[in-house]
Amino acid sequence: MELQSGVSEVADSPAALEKAYPNLRHLRLLEAAQRCGALTTAAEGVHISQPAASQAMIRLSNQFGGKLLERHGNGVFATDRGMIVISRTRRILDLVRSFSQGVSRRLRSDRPKRGGSLESHLTVSHLKAMCFVGRAGSFSSAARALGQSEPSVQRAAREIEGIIGLQLFSGGLRRVQLTQSGLDFSKLASLVLKELDSAYEEVREFDGAYDGRLIIGTLPLARTRIVPDAVVALSQKYPEATIGVLDGTYEGLLQSLETGNIDVLVGALRGKIMHSGLKQKRLFEDRLVIVSGKGHPLAGRHELTREDLANSRWVLPRRGTPTRHLFETLVGDGNLKGVIETGSLVALRGILTQSNFLTIISQRQIYYELQAGLLEVLPFSLEGSERPIGLTTRADWQPTALQADFLSALETAIMPV
Repeated sequence: MELQSGVSEVADSPAALEKAYPNLRHLRLLEAAQRCGALTTAAEGVHISQPAASQAMIRLSNQFGGKLLERHGNGVFATDRGMIVISRTRRILDLVRSFSQGVSRRLRSDRPKRGGSLESHLTVSHLKAMCFVGRAGSFSSAARALGQSEPSVQRAAREIEGIIGLQLFSGGLRRVQLTQSGLDFSKLASLVLKELDSAYEEVREFDGAYDGRLIIGTLPLARTRIVPDAVVALSQKYPEATIGVLDGTYEGLLQSLETGNIDVLVGALRGKIMHSGLKQKRLFEDRLVIVSGKGHPLAGRHELTREDLANSRWVLPRRGTPTRHLFETLVGDGNLKGVIETGSLVALRGILTQSNFLTIISQRQIYYELQAGLLEVLPFSLEGSERPIGLTTRADWQPTALQADFLSALETAIMPV
């Protein structure tokens, strides 16, 4: 197993650089052949000659490691391997058609032409260019990331602008600003590439090789014990898998989730998620406690008052975070002086063990420090501090076997503190 970790608001996705992706028109041909049961009819529908269609199926079969279609009598039928690829292809076509419908609503006078144009003319080069321009913010940076010339990246990106009929960029060449349409298409490109990655991974799983990739976004409550325990269990089952564990701000990780740069986000759930394309699943309820370093003057007390808390010094997460909001509601910080703000558990542990600061935190985040006797929970009940902990995914996410098994390992990792 290869384990990657780091702090990031946008997870890197090297798969887009490493793979020779299939021709999107060939995938449309495969899907159409399965749907109508005839390669000749499918070739006519996607405007490919019969000889070219046969060659396309041979090439696709080679790319996906085995036969995708079989001939029976006068018709063709998808193999089990072929159905894996077709399933992902249909998800890609749904994404493209949904985007095209949005374009048609903006260009009402050209609805039929624009809707079909994107599906017919979209290429992997277009997807890579727009995906990486969206991440890097310039044609030159995208070209370096892709290992291509800047003119070729710019040409592919501008071709999409012409096909769609909407302005995707503003600004100069050095720093490209994506319009809202550009942002939408960059997201589409990233999700389509993700579906292609998943198609390859599922075919590999079909062949018994579980060497796929899982990228997990983590929020504070999940980083110390829950996600690490689940990752260890998963790595024992899939030692050849690559698992990325990333942290960052909630907003940054949510954006990465939307674009497919991470697969699942684990941590405290929000009461209402503002992104319609995402969904939340509750795993358990957690509650906060007040914690000090060992030997703190308040640590030996049997009971604490709000006055004791008001007269103490605090190290807290930044304003606007759920934990800080709960602290303000339950304890109040209007008169507090000299507050240290940090979201770093390492910094927090160092401050608490070397000073008389207090903090408000979940016991799950400091499980090992409590076990080692470095920190202590103070006797003050924070009623109403319960909050749901769970996972956030894209609403239409179809996990691979590796990714689905991580979700199972995650539920197993939830133990009482």
